[in-house]
Order: sequence, then structure tokens, then C-alpha cells
Amino acid sequence: MRSRGGAVLAAILLATLATSTSPRRLALAQEEEDLTQNLRSMRTAYDRARESIDDLDFNAAVKELQGLIEPRRNARPSDLTLEELKVLCAAYDLRARALFNLGNTQAAQADFESLLKLDATYLIDRQTLSPKVVGLFDQARRRLVGVLYLSVEPQAARVLVDGDQVDARSAEGIGLFTGTHDLRIELEGYDSYSETVGATGGSELRRSVRLRPNRRTLEFITVPAGVTVTIDGRPAGVSAGPPTAEVEALAAQFRFDPRQASAPLPVPLIPPGEHKVTFDRDCFSSRSLTVRVELDAEQNRPLRYAPVVLEEARSQLQVSSVPSGAEVLVDGVKQGTTPITLDALCGGERDVTVVKADIGRWNERVRVAAGQVNTLNVRLRPTLLYAGTFRLDEWGRAVWSDEDKALLEALGRGLKTLNVVRMPQVQEEIRKSIIRWMISDPREASAGTILSPDLLKDAAARTGADLVLAGLTFTNDPDRSWMLALYSPLHGSPDIVRLRTDQPDGVRSFVERLDSAPPESDVWWGMTLADSGLGSPGPVVVRVLPGSPAAKAGLRVGDRLQLVATSKVQSTREALAAMEKESQRKGGVRVPVVLSVDGGDSVRTVRLAAGEAPSVIPLTEAGLLYNRALAEFRLRARASTEDTWKGVAHLNLGIALMHFRAYDKALSEGLARADLPQGSGIAAGTVQYYRGLCALRRGDPEAARTAFQAASRATGSTLESADGPSASAAAARALQALQ
Repeated sequence: MRSRGGAVLAAILLATLATSTSPRRLALAQEEEDLTQNLRSMRTAYDRARESIDDLDFNAAVKELQGLIEPRRNARPSDLTLEELKVLCAAYDLRARALFNLGNTQAAQADFESLLKLDATYLIDRQTLSPKVVGLFDQARRRLVGVLYLSVEPQAARVLVDGDQVDARSAEGIGLFTGTHDLRIELEGYDSYSETVGATGGSELRRSVRLRPNRRTLEFITVPAGVTVTIDGRPAGVSAGPPTAEVEALAAQFRFDPRQASAPLPVPLIPPGEHKVTFDRDCFSSRSLTVRVELDAEQNRPLRYAPVVLEEARSQLQVSSVPSGAEVLVDGVKQGTTPITLDALCGGERDVTVVKADIGRWNERVRVAAGQVNTLNVRLRPTLLYAGTFRLDEWGRAVWSDEDKALLEALGRGLKTLNVVRMPQVQEEIRKSIIRWMISDPREASAGTILSPDLLKDAAARTGADLVLAGLTFTNDPDRSWMLALYSPLHGSPDIVRLRTDQPDGVRSFVERLDSAPPESDVWWGMTLADSGLGSPGPVVVRVLPGSPAAKAGLRVGDRLQLVATSKVQSTREALAAMEKESQRKGGVRVPVVLSVDGGDSVRTVRLAAGEAPSVIPLTEAGLLYNRALAEFRLRARASTEDTWKGVAHLNLGIALMHFRAYDKALSEGLARADLPQGSGIAAGTVQYYRGLCALRRGDPEAARTAFQAASRATGSTLESADGPSASAAAARALQALQ
């Protein structure tokens, strides 16, 4: 008797099964169980009948087989599984023998006929049975079954009668029940043979069929072995040694070292006609041949070509980098630092890594042309680890999801300014760690935190990643949207993007944003425009910096812009957009913009040639991935050898950290190191203003006041861009607010 606890446990298990298994699955499982039980009972009845016959108890055998056969008397072969059909045929055979031994020849012959109607190819045991029983079976077979004797070339061809494969090589032929049958003979590389065959009981049919080839096997011998063979752009295999005696015998005729040669490489099923065959191996010059394939209708033997001998070829690879002094690894082997020239390098696919500690890396699979000088100029770039996407349900259960194929493919082919980590085993371990963390603290994951600080630090350390991208979705989300989080190891706050990874346009747009490195510089005009509310059309020039492009063009304070080229402009926004468009680089150089300006007393035309000035990112911009910018500016700050550009990189690094409210790091990692000279545009006053703003948000008003005072004295410095608003004026307003 079961205990009460056991009964409760059983009830729980049954309830769980009922709620976790669909009705369809339950039905399929029940059907499978029924089929298994049915076959098991048939075999049990058959085995008991065999034991009765061995004991010469034929009546017991007939009775046992009655229960097996009668429920299936009207069954057709298609109604039974293959195993059930075999057991039922054997049961008819066994009962016929038992009935014969009981003297009921007529009933025995009826069982043999029923057997042959199920399987006309059935073969009786002619070695151990009585010749009288065999004769009775043959009589039934002659009345019901015709025999097809078939000779087939090639012998490996498949023979099918009414869709079922049969053995065409049996000495007793192929039994065909009275009627018409579909005969089909097929083999890959040959045209199939089909015929409708009519059979009558006792008839003998004979057919001799030779299939006609439609494709042919080719054989290539290469020197050396290990050559990749491609036919019509499709891989056909790699040759391998050792050479056969037949190949060694060709060495003197074709002048090659037999020890280096391959055995014949078979390439099957090539259609007739001309084909382009290419032979490639690292450190050897590639060869391409055009071969003509003709069919051998009689024997279709492999078509062998003369040995293909490749010439050894070494390459030279010249690698330079920005910045220089980076370590170069080819296929994981250290070669030296850039700039470097690598001589005697094998051609072919090479994994080239260029890395400089604490700055950045570059990694690509490149093809080195054999026998040539190859040049590689690289710019070090940040590295991205894609950790994968994860699904979280309402019970706190997390799993890795494979619904991100579109995103994975886009990342694989679309990134040109980022390296992508390719460490499958390490990435798998990181995914498992993320899942364990989500399960251990589902509240954090449900709130949208995909990576904990410790996980982020570990992932970056193990892969050398500057950025880590991960995705999260919730099982009950009706929109099936993903939350993608882009992390930087410098702090814990991610950029968050929501998209549908099954919608290609959204995926492409995200990958384009991820691949967009912030520009180092921007167009510079050297003037400030303002919209006038006096009713006069066109923006007015309110400032012209000495020595700037605007000053050189002769623009003056008070000038009002009328036309940019032939386009009428009525606002500052329109004017700047039109000037940017008209000056777009053509052949790598910006072209001057023609402006029509009203100086108050007359309208004149000026030609304004744009300059270049450092670019500063805004504190908040919806379309900017700030962690992506952070990785780029950190690399530039470490890589730059020019003080101004190093200072601008540190300034932008600090602004990016301020965006994430990481004010201590913004000051220590970026703004405190941003050293720019006094002057106009993005200069020392710009840095002082952002230092003051950072100090204010850190809760240090005294430090903020000191920085704002320094910025207020830098009258030429600007914010946002070299043509942006005055840093001095902004600092003065901040000082007033602090009083």
C-alpha cells in the first residue's frame, strides 16, 4: 500500500505532465506506445507457436497463430509497419507448415497464398523443410506469382518494384504478384530506367538493363599533395598522399618528385562539357585549367588527367599601422612591430593581428597573393564582444536564444571600424555565466540589467573587448522585441536600443550606428550666425574669428546671408546645411562655397573655403551610442602623437563619461588630461567649461567656480563645435547661477 506522501507526489507528477505536455504530443506518444505493444504481442504469439512446433504440438501452434493472423487477415502491406509485415508473413509460413503436418494440405496451401499476396518475393527455407512443403509453396507461387530475372549494369544500381527496393541479384529472381508493376532502376550519375511490367502466375520475365551515364568521375593527381581543388567555383576536395604505384610510374614522364605527389583525387558526378578547375595551396602559385568532360557510355570509368605540378612561391607582406609600433602576429605567431616587412611568407589565407597594448587592435583574415608584394595599412580599432541574446520568463528562468540570426549575420559582415571577438569556447562559457547570474538574481535581469559589473569585467578581461553587446527579451513580451545593451568596461551603464531582430531593416540600422565612429574633425567656417526676428530674410553674421576662413573670405559682422550657391536661405539651420552640402569633398578636397550676402549698403558675392577643426560630441544625442564613442575616444587619446588631437580625444572621452553620470571617471580619465592651447574654437576655454560643469554635477561648487572663471576669460573658445556658442558666455551664466 502506498504512503500518503507517495500518493501526493504521484498526483503532482501527473498534474505537471498534464500541464507541460500538449494534447497532440500525448496522442502521438500514446500511438507510438500502441504500435510498440502491438508488435510485441505479435512476436510473443509467434515465439510460443515456434516452441509448440519444436515440441511437435501442431494443434497448439495453429491455435496460437490463429490469434495473431485472424485480426489481420484483410490487412494490406500498406496497413502494416515493416516489422509487423515480416512477423505476419512468418506466421502464415509457420501455420502452413503446422497445417501440412496435421494433414490439412488445402488449408496449408491457402496460407501460402495469403502469404504471397502480402509479399510476392518471400523466400521459403528450402534447406531444412520437407520437399513436400517446399513443393506445396512452389505450387502456390506458380499459380499467383510471376518471376522477373533481371540483369543490371552497373550492379550498384537500386531496383525498385512499385516503389519498394528489391534484391535484383537473387538467384530465384524477383517475385511479382499477378498484375502490372512499376519497375524503376536508378543510380546517381546515370539516367534512370522505368518500365511497366505485366506478370501472371507462373510466368518468367527476363530483362537486361544497362543504365546510360549522364555524369562522370574525374581524377586529379597533384604535386605536391594537400592541394585544394575547385571545379566551377565549388570545392571538390583536397588531394592527399601517399602516391600510388601507378602515380610513381608517371614521375619520370612528367618530371616531378614522386615523394611529393598525391594519390588520385576522385571528383564524382561531373556533367559533360567544359569546366574550369582551380588548384590552390599555400606557398605555391595557383593554377587554373579548362578541362573537357566526355561520357564513357560503355564502362564510364573515371577520367584521369595528367598530374598538375604547382610551383613553389613565397610572398612579401608589408604591414604599417596607425599608430606605429604595434605588434604583428600572423596565424598567431609574433613577427615584430610596425612598420615591418615580412619576407618569404607563404601565400593564401592568413589570420593577421596588429595590436598595441592599451591602445587597440586590428584583426582580419586576409588573402596574401603568392609571389607578390602585399601591402597592409591598418588603423587600430576597438574590439567588440557579442555575448548573445537571452530570453527570460516570468518565473526567472533564463536561456540563451538563437532567434538573433539576422543580428549575428549583420555583425559578421557589416562591421568595418570594430574588431569582433571570435572565441567560440570562451563566448560559450561567458553565456553560461550570464544565464547563471540571471537565474540567481532574476529581479535585476527583469529590471533590464543584462551584465553585472563583475561579469562585464570578466568578459572584457578574457576577450580583450572594449565593448560588450548583449540582448534580452521577455517570454511574455507581445511585441517580440529585443533590448540590446552595449556596455563598456569603463563603467556599468549601457546604451539601450530596442529593436526586432527578425526585422532586417532595424537590424541593419543598428549595426550601421554601431559601426559609425565619431568624426575626429568637422567643417569650420570661423563665424557665428544668428536668426533675426526683424523680418529681414536670411541669418546675420554676429561674429567673425580673426584668421578664420570667414575672415579670409571678407565676411563682416552684420552681413546677412541671402543665397548659398543658388539656394535661398532664411535661417541659420538652412544656411549651415546648405553650406555643408555645397562644400562636400570632391576627390578628397572640399570646394569653396559661393555666398550672396547683404552688407546693408549693397549685395556682394564671396567665396568661402571651409576649414577643418576638432569635433566635440554633445552631452546628449538620441542617435549616438555613447559607449561606442567612449571606446573610440579612449583609443584616440592613447594613440595620438599630436598634443591638440590627444587633448580633443580626452575632452570627448570625458564628455562621454559625463553622459553616463560617471563624473569622477569623466574628470580623472578625460577632462583632467585634456590639454588644449588657448585660442578660438575648441580650445582651453572649452575644456575649462566642461571641467566646471563636471565639478558642479559631482557636487563640488568651489572647483566648478574656479573652472568657470577660467572659461569666462577665454573669449574665443566655443562649445559643441568651432562655430558653436561662446564658452565664455556660457561660463559667465553658470557663474551667475552659482552666486
